[in-house]
Amino acid sequence: MMVASRIDKLTRSGIRRVMQLSADAERAGKTVIHMEVGQPDFPTPVHIQQAAEKAITEGKTGYTACAGILELREAVATRISTRTKIPIDAKNVCVTSGAVNAISLALSSVLEPNDEVLVPDPGWPNYHSAVLLAGGKSIAYPLVADKDYQPDFVELEKLVTPRTKIIFVNTPGNPTGVSWTVEVLKRVADFAERHNILIISDEVYEDMVFSGRHVSMLEVAPKERVLLVSGVSKSYAMTGWRIGWLVASPEIVEAAAALVEPMTTCPPAPSQYGAVAALTGPQDSVDHMRATYKERLAEIEPQLLEAGVLVARPSGGFFAMLDISGCGMTSDTFVERLLHEKGVAVAPGATFGPSAENCVRISFATNTVSLKSGVEKILSFIAEARAAQHPR
Repeated sequence: MMVASRIDKLTRSGIRRVMQLSADAERAGKTVIHMEVGQPDFPTPVHIQQAAEKAITEGKTGYTACAGILELREAVATRISTRTKIPIDAKNVCVTSGAVNAISLALSSVLEPNDEVLVPDPGWPNYHSAVLLAGGKSIAYPLVADKDYQPDFVELEKLVTPRTKIIFVNTPGNPTGVSWTVEVLKRVADFAERHNILIISDEVYEDMVFSGRHVSMLEVAPKERVLLVSGVSKSYAMTGWRIGWLVASPEIVEAAAALVEPMTTCPPAPSQYGAVAALTGPQDSVDHMRATYKERLAEIEPQLLEAGVLVARPSGGFFAMLDISGCGMTSDTFVERLLHEKGVAVAPGATFGPSAENCVRISFATNTVSLKSGVEKILSFIAEARAAQHPR
């Protein structure tokens, strides 16, 4: 069997590998505290479930328009217009099979072969794979750990070439948990304007900002320069429903819809009706989840700060990066040993980029009892590993 050579170039997820190792451990009878998974630990709100069930009962289970049902496109447009005060119409919205699909469609709609895309390091590894599959070349740009993972604009300028087409922005960020300031977002907008490049703004954690409000890239950059990506997965605990969206110029939306037809035909119909209910219905579940994540962080943050391992204080999402330097092992080895010796699953920093090799990512999308126990075990393991490097 002949497999395409580009498959070997894909960035394989270290997170998925840890999930598999955890599953193997559990099958062998071991108890595992899961802090590796990037999804809410809440059920999808009942009114959303009921909307999807109603759609199924009414026979709304067939194909839809490639860009999604009009009701959902209008709901997305209303949501974004209300939040950003920037006029958005249904023609600016392409509903997709999850936000990751929106990213792939955005890239494939605008990239020519070998165009370059600036990707944050550390950042979500699927950005690199999506760029590769769209025929582009990903170029990592540094986020400075000791400056709350804000971009290094001096280094960023050095990476620009005549082939640079896009810069990725993700705030609040995965894996960092950090939101960029308005000033930083404005500098990114100015950078993109000066170099005539597009901005793909991944805003899937927009509803999980712990203080103040989320600032969208649409609020600081010209509308025609921004390709906004988001979805219902994180905000409404709907990761398996596979509904996201791309918000862009009508021309890019039309291009994305044309790509949907041969790739996925359309997003799943019942899920789209569930998403309409999510966006237009009560938002108390979103408020509850956000408050819970904030409370969980407050439970563990003092310990992490006291131990000196919290790289940056999270301001949104449900992730934090921990410093494992001095442990005498790679992040992959650290993760494997932590799972084997302490029964705690976390994500290796290396999967998010070379700059995070001395880190691991934890998720606090798990119950408080497990979270506190997991943190204690992690800190114990770090202390033991560091002590082993400096025996008395």
